Amino acid sequence: MRVFLTGASGFIGQQLVIALLNARHQVIACTRHPARWQAQYPQVQWIACDYTQDHQPDIWLSRLTNVDIVINAVGIIQETAQQSFEALHTRAPIALFQAAEQLGIRRVLQISALGAEAETYTAYQRSKQLADNALWQLDLDPIIVYPSIVVGRGGGSTSLFSALAALPIIPLIGDGQQRLQPIHITDFTVCILRLIDNWSGRQRLAFVGCEEVRFSDLLQLLRQWLQLPPALSLALPLALITPLAKLNNHLKIGALNRDTLAMLQRGNYADVQPLINATAYTPCPLMQALATQPAVTGDRWQARLWFLRPLLRLSIAFLWIWTGIVSAFLYPTLESYALLAATGVTGALLAPLALYGSALLDFVLGLATLFAYRLRWVVFVQCGLMLGYTILISYGLSELWLHPFGAISKNLPLLVATLILLVLEER
Repeated sequence: MRVFLTGASGFIGQQLVIALLNARHQVIACTRHPARWQAQYPQVQWIACDYTQDHQPDIWLSRLTNVDIVINAVGIIQETAQQSFEALHTRAPIALFQAAEQLGIRRVLQISALGAEAETYTAYQRSKQLADNALWQLDLDPIIVYPSIVVGRGGGSTSLFSALAALPIIPLIGDGQQRLQPIHITDFTVCILRLIDNWSGRQRLAFVGCEEVRFSDLLQLLRQWLQLPPALSLALPLALITPLAKLNNHLKIGALNRDTLAMLQRGNYADVQPLINATAYTPCPLMQALATQPAVTGDRWQARLWFLRPLLRLSIAFLWIWTGIVSAFLYPTLESYALLAATGVTGALLAPLALYGSALLDFVLGLATLFAYRLRWVVFVQCGLMLGYTILISYGLSELWLHPFGAISKNLPLLVATLILLVLEER
């Protein structure tokens, strides 16, 4: 069958692409940057779509030519300045569903979120629910699936929870007894394929694992999967976690924010029997499913670096910002001019321009690093400046190589750390 898949570049979307291809389906996949994916999956027909703007059914009509099934796997867990829940979860999917109705494509599968089928408590769930309800009212034979936490290599939630599990002391949110029922990505794709092959429309199904686990148990399972030794847990009070989650709505470091914390606290579980009945398949226990894809060195690296990545960016940003402030306002001006003179920079105009211009540049580069703004170019400028400063100072103030505080030699590890930051921050 010809399957039209949106959100194909996401965690779930990529796994569905692989599963659909293995099942001999023809895949038409939507993503914002199809050229990036064409080489990896040449057998897929890639189409450029922009879910932030494609909000009219007419836009989707030509894309759905000769399509048998539509699957909407678009989803973000956190809004950005460019991507909102309303645009990606509500307006674009509704336009897609309406186009499918106009073309008579009756089989539409919507991947929603567990909790969106009931009374919603977060903007994330509400945005999903609006699209679900709009789909249900159309003259179609839809299937709406409500996944719990989908666990698997490359998943956002899995990355966060693995990072927590890899810490020397495992932090728990509150008492760690939140009720969860995660489903492994392999079981998820198997169930989707079975629904496609034996389509029975107008179904709403919770996609959950076969067993309920507590949040603390999930972290221990992931630590075992990472093949790390046992560790103690530390319960963190909600009075501490809640303001941090709210702050992260703005910092956007990882998946923990106000909405995800609220969903975690309410629990994420459901009866698995309807899923078993609909698919004739029972999801595996989580540890058994994880064992089918054993953790490798890269998984342990990612888990252990997950929290160090933002700390590295913040520390490098602080260094540049603080250097700019010290150079402009705190270090004695005459001594600064003396240092510049030793490198050949003198004059009533040139010396102040060099001093305050470089201080301003350092400060701006620090702010850009702090907010990860055009980080690739910022890193290149920073590395160029560090090399330039090192060469210039080595020429005029070579004695600083012997300074016990490492006035010049510290540039070498800083240069490497900055390049590592670029690698860790790039997606």
